Amino acid sequence: MILSPPKIFRYRLNHDLRSMIHHITTLVVTPERQQRLDLSKEQLKKILIVRATFRMGDSILAIPAVKSFRKRFPEARIDFLGAPISAEIFKNLPIDNHFTITRRYPGSGWHYPVLIRRLRSIRYDLAIDVSCSQSAMGSFLVGFSGARLRAGLKGKWDLWFNVKIGKQSEINKYKTLPNLLTGLGLEMDSTMPLLPLSVTEIENGRSELRSLLNDEVEKDMGKPIAGVFVGGRKSWGKRWPLSNFCRVISGLYRDGVNVVAFIGPEEKDLSGDLRNSLDPHIPLIAEPSLRNFAAMVSNCDLFVTGDSGPMHLAYALGTRTVAIFLYPNFDRWGPPGVRIAYQSSGCSPEEVLRICREELNRPVLDRCR
Repeated sequence: MILSPPKIFRYRLNHDLRSMIHHITTLVVTPERQQRLDLSKEQLKKILIVRATFRMGDSILAIPAVKSFRKRFPEARIDFLGAPISAEIFKNLPIDNHFTITRRYPGSGWHYPVLIRRLRSIRYDLAIDVSCSQSAMGSFLVGFSGARLRAGLKGKWDLWFNVKIGKQSEINKYKTLPNLLTGLGLEMDSTMPLLPLSVTEIENGRSELRSLLNDEVEKDMGKPIAGVFVGGRKSWGKRWPLSNFCRVISGLYRDGVNVVAFIGPEEKDLSGDLRNSLDPHIPLIAEPSLRNFAAMVSNCDLFVTGDSGPMHLAYALGTRTVAIFLYPNFDRWGPPGVRIAYQSSGCSPEEVLRICREELNRPVLDRCR
């Protein structure tokens, strides 16, 4: 049994580089003097929330921080600093300004000095890294933001923080952030869905699904709709075999379920094999717009996916989800309430189909949405 995804070369190289940078900074940077902070007693006017990673799931994990800060400081300027994809995800969230990070070369050589100069000019009362994973980039950006209070998790990269939050034993990514925020005196906003879509977006997503399903929906409007995302990070060994996805999709279709197969930009090379393996009546969707994709997922009665960004997206939308894990790290990355499909010997299509059928037969009131 393999316990964790393999670390590919560029990530090992990145880890070694960060370790070297950390060693150098400990020699030249004087640790900040620790300050006490209780957000329930503070009146902050300018707040910067930082989640300096580039994956969809990481951005989604930061949503509770945005909602909680806005609830506590309704009149404050609240800005977010994160990946370009978070600008799309956060479109309807209560933030005032969105700043983006980049990893494109050579543009990043001038991007970060300009970004830091702009952040420092705003004179934030608080900048906080909400990664809860001791992010080197997040710590750096918080530290150089010039904020009066610079907060983050205590650990390896806390040199630039003057508010260091103690690490707890909880490892699930959906619970570490609430622990961090409540430790600062914030009241958590646990309302679902986490990711709000407009009424128009939801209706357009419904119309798009029906147009793709054509006669199948018209024959039986009572049939559930199942979306299946066939992707996953191949470089991390998280992509379930395409043949297994095809067996699940075909099995649900034979059960009388309206099935749509989704592929992302990283899975375009699979489209030919996928089309040849499935019944021609099963739609294959490669939606380039993240929000249009989200709108369609929100209209699914069941969403089946690997451990991927769309897994976190479906959870944030409140869509009932079956998540296929190839490694036993679901205790860290599995969203609460999502049905996990995992077998130590490798999850079989038959097991996933069994779980999907159970989920589709559950009463509506028991669903995540």
